[in-house]
Amino acid sequence: MANNHWLMNSEVLTLLRKLRKRLKAEFGITLQFADYGFEAQLARARDKTIDSETRQMISALEARRGAPFTTGEEAPPRLYRGHPILQEEPRKRDIYELIYGETLAEHCAAGQMGTTKKIYRGQRLGNH
Repeated sequence: MANNHWLMNSEVLTLLRKLRKRLKAEFGITLQFADYGFEAQLARARDKTIDSETRQMISALEARRGAPFTTGEEAPPRLYRGHPILQEEPRKRDIYELIYGETLAEHCAAGQMGTTKKIYRGQRLGNH
């Protein structure tokens, strides 16, 4: 625990004491506040517990901390110059959608597919 200033609050300590009893009863784990894996234990308990009140307590602790608890197995967020990169779901996009947007691309692409005219020196080419 490199940064544990969020623990120095009486409300947080009260929540942690209640949570310690609940986790001991449900999983049989002893929660040690000075332990290095303390936050990882809370993250694993949040994912495994079936008790809604335990989840609420852990989410209240995460809100007090300012960041969610991690187990250390999660992939770190991708950053570019210190800022997180937005993740978009991959999907097929055509050139009209990239330029004009989604709704206009549907109208342009559907309406212009077979209606192009080729003109050479003032005369129509192809089918008249």
